[in-house]
Amino acid sequence: MKTNKKIGFILLKSTKLSLTMKKLSKRLEIINSMIDTHYQNIWDCCCDHGLLGLTLLKRRTANIIHFVDIVPSLTSRLESLLQQHFVAEGYTQRWKVHCIDVAKLPLTTNEKHLVIIAGVGGELLIEFMESIVNKYQQNISVSTINEIEFILCPVHYNYQVRQTLIKHHFELLDECIVSENKRFYEVIHVKKTFTNATVKSEPKDNISPTGSLMWDMTNKFHQQYLEKILNHYQRALLAGSPNEQVTTSHIIQQYASLTSKPK
Repeated sequence: MKTNKKIGFILLKSTKLSLTMKKLSKRLEIINSMIDTHYQNIWDCCCDHGLLGLTLLKRRTANIIHFVDIVPSLTSRLESLLQQHFVAEGYTQRWKVHCIDVAKLPLTTNEKHLVIIAGVGGELLIEFMESIVNKYQQNISVSTINEIEFILCPVHYNYQVRQTLIKHHFELLDECIVSENKRFYEVIHVKKTFTNATVKSEPKDNISPTGSLMWDMTNKFHQQYLEKILNHYQRALLAGSPNEQVTTSHIIQQYASLTSKPK
């Protein structure tokens, strides 16, 4: 009888939680579907109301789900929600809330991390990513190979984000195009391998600055997205300085060549 009351209590709390949680957006659903393995740590960065992190917590996709945002009011509200609904057996010590700058994530070495950064501009995302990479590399002090996975979904500047991934020798795991509310987004799942000076690891340069796996030129939404990108850079070409026009022309050629690649 005691057990039945406990189960009923947990079910009641679960029902209340489902009423307070909004439905995941299409972008977050795609990110959620990309996570098909277990991690020691998943970092839901710029988590806003924590919808993705809550979904991953319910799925038990990691030992610890970390909710990260720099806005104190959001993290306080989220911590209250978690303390109210995720303190039952099975969720104890499975989540943490951090009110910090994403650039200062306290990633531990020799653990499996997935860092999710979505819903921010490409320039800020690059700043976050490079700070995380540089800080983590400095902590590598033993003769081992460490890896961090990232799922990235910038609001814009996808080409520049991809150039940064290439610069730091990231390995592409998966990528896709998402159409949501009449806008297009790229979701990029990558892995960065870290070594110290005594360990050799071959860089995995398989990332295209214009995307590779994600394109399906028989898909009308992909056709529309490519047309939108080309129109953007055509406008930039007309407005740019002579040096900028050289760079922009090269980018246009790279995107235009996608239509001639084999399916």
